[in-house]
Amino acid sequence: MFSLIVCTIDRFDQLERLFQSLMNQRHRDFEVILVDQNPDDRLSELIGSFSPFFMIRHVRSAKGLSRARNNGMAAANGDYVCFPDDDCWYEPDTLETAERLFAAHPELAIVTGRTLDADGLASVSPTGETSLSVTRWNYLKCGNSNSIFVRRAALPAIGGFDENLGVGSDSPFQSGEEADFLLRALAAGKRLMFFPELIVHHDQVTSEYGPRQIERARKYGRGFGALMRKQRFPLAYVCYRLCRPVAGWLAALVRCRVDTARYKRAWLMGILEGYATWPRWRSG
Repeated sequence: MFSLIVCTIDRFDQLERLFQSLMNQRHRDFEVILVDQNPDDRLSELIGSFSPFFMIRHVRSAKGLSRARNNGMAAANGDYVCFPDDDCWYEPDTLETAERLFAAHPELAIVTGRTLDADGLASVSPTGETSLSVTRWNYLKCGNSNSIFVRRAALPAIGGFDENLGVGSDSPFQSGEEADFLLRALAAGKRLMFFPELIVHHDQVTSEYGPRQIERARKYGRGFGALMRKQRFPLAYVCYRLCRPVAGWLAALVRCRVDTARYKRAWLMGILEGYATWPRWRSG
């Protein structure tokens, strides 16, 4: 059985779209752990309308994506656990494919896949079209949290999501929790593999560089900087990851693309701030 940890706040239509896709799953042995971070009962009618078709377990949680996922995992009963966002949706064979991959590869603790938009184009994060083992050096190209499927038996060795990382956490580090989860699995000696045929859908993230996107870039950059410090990546890797936004920032300035330059600079400054403040913030 699969346990789908769906953490939600301030969404309805997209959550309904996810539930509609779950009704079409060919693999029917699953439960939804709906981790509700809303302050009211706005989801009661939606839960009631889908409960006759698949099991929905309604769990309340304080805000913070990592905290909510951990609360959801504590309630999970499935052999496999996954983390669909409330604004993603599944192919009819998504769970069927994940189950087949786990059965064919009993040595794997985690399988990951691609996240595509409705037109089949990569969204959220870039991925390839070739199966490969996940390592400390390619983890950023091997899926995102939507496409992480893990054996529940492996969770005690891996641990939950770091609640000091991720959107809505009480820290300045508003990203990095899913990468940290994968890297800790590798550090625990677990085997992970990316499979392009395992597909989850998500709309494209906006490419606009307005004030909100620039502010988010700085917050997400802090999470990535903290992740590199926490995971003790070598200085050469950190420098490489800093050079990329520096190059993008300078190129945007040369082309007079002011908003793009501000976005790249915000990401750069966020990485530097996160890398510098992670241990001091933790100790505080």
